[in-house]
Amino acid sequence: MADRSKVFVYPKDVSAFGFDWGRLALTVAPEVNGAERFSGGVVDLPPGQGHTRHNHPGAEEIIFVISGNGEQMVE
Repeated sequence: MADRSKVFVYPKDVSAFGFDWGRLALTVAPEVNGAERFSGGVVDLPPGQGHTRHNHPGAEEIIFVISGNGEQMVE
């Protein structure tokens, strides 16, 4: 059960998912804090890595690049 009292969750406080392209720590999601209309997290990508094209139908996405650079396709 998600802890609905947690409005903001730090990446260090959740388990990260490991993929061949990097790591994902969900910090906002139904299973993390009960969020119903938004999910978000922190993705760590090693230099030169990325994931295959995919989409999230009916969802918006916000991307903040903390360091480095990359490419993102829209639509």
